[in-house]
Amino acid sequence: MSEVVIFGQGKIADEAYFYLTYDSEHTVVAFTVDAAYKTKETLWGCPVMAFETITETFPPEKYDMFVAVGYQQLNSLRADKYFQAKEKGYRLISYVSSRATNMGGAEIGENCFILEHTSIQPCSKIGNNVTIWSNNIIGHHSEIEDHCYIAGHVSVAGHSRVGTYTFVGVNAIIGHEVTIGERCLIGAGSRITKNAAPGSVYIEKDTDKFRLDSSAFIKMTRL
Repeated sequence: MSEVVIFGQGKIADEAYFYLTYDSEHTVVAFTVDAAYKTKETLWGCPVMAFETITETFPPEKYDMFVAVGYQQLNSLRADKYFQAKEKGYRLISYVSSRATNMGGAEIGENCFILEHTSIQPCSKIGNNVTIWSNNIIGHHSEIEDHCYIAGHVSVAGHSRVGTYTFVGVNAIIGHEVTIGERCLIGAGSRITKNAAPGSVYIEKDTDKFRLDSSAFIKMTRL
């Protein structure tokens, strides 16, 4: 068991507190954020401390840290805080849900957040500072590189690679033997079957609004 300071005070920090508290060997003892953005004194019964002076109260020799930040600035903000925490001497823990599957014991890096019903198939690799939300498939011999964010219900087929700082939206599909370059944005529902150059953006068009409104369908069902 280790005692952990969570970097963050927003929704991702809430989620991290819940999962670490109820489904891990760790104990959350405090939260921390940059002093300029500190808006709370306590969160979930724990103190919220200024990151600039966090080592004075919770020294890295005794406490670990988890950076609970989303995909702002295409994951760059989370990466910045990850590196800053390491510079302060903290060990960055990872959380893997007890309801996730890692049958082949794939390598998982630091500060990863892997949620329930994710299946990581054998011979795959997850880099550092990667968030993989719930109900995903990471195919065999695939790699998710550092500082990526994979939203829910994503399928990454076998022998594929997702480059650093990439965001993959809900219900996206990445095909077999596909390489996604670094800093790509793969929007929700996208289907990628060919290699994507670094910095590429893929956005699926929203479903068109039907010409009739819902009241017309209500009338039809009453006929």
